[in-house]
Amino acid sequence: MLEELIAHHCAPALAGIKPANIASCRRDAVPDVYDEIKRLNRELNRSDIYFEIICDCEKCVLIMAYRKSILKKHLETAANQKFLLQYGYPISEDIGEYISILKQRLSKNSFPHEIGVFLGYPLHDIYGFIHHRDEGCLLVGEWKVYHDREGAAELFRRFKICRAAVTKRITAGKTLAQVFCTA
Repeated sequence: MLEELIAHHCAPALAGIKPANIASCRRDAVPDVYDEIKRLNRELNRSDIYFEIICDCEKCVLIMAYRKSILKKHLETAANQKFLLQYGYPISEDIGEYISILKQRLSKNSFPHEIGVFLGYPLHDIYGFIHHRDEGCLLVGEWKVYHDREGAAELFRRFKICRAAVTKRITAGKTLAQVFCTA
């Protein structure tokens, strides 16, 4: 169940075409979610794939999947660091520190807009969402697009193809470790 959920929601990050993805998992669907995340990390960390529970409440957990090297490189860009500084993140080379701050911000009963940086959303679209919500939105897909509709549509198409390919393999009985050549 958990691997199917992660395959569906996080395939682009697992495949390395997006810095990170998130998936919400109901506790009643996967009661041993913490043990399952530990198992997945044991199996996939050697392939640079990591899973982190970034928010935990009574009914569900929010899981972030990412390739550590890709997320680190993405968060270290000057523009992304400048953006994150506005939200209290330090300039750091330690993505664990960034993730720890994101977890703290998620625990404060509001959804932090800067999560879009972790998920690879273009900064102009994050700013568009923060300042305009629906006004001026050109496309809705993985995120709300306010600039470069065609580029975003192409990315969304790639994500959809990736998601279908990974989900098909998991549904056929493969594990994430087998799909990503680590088993």
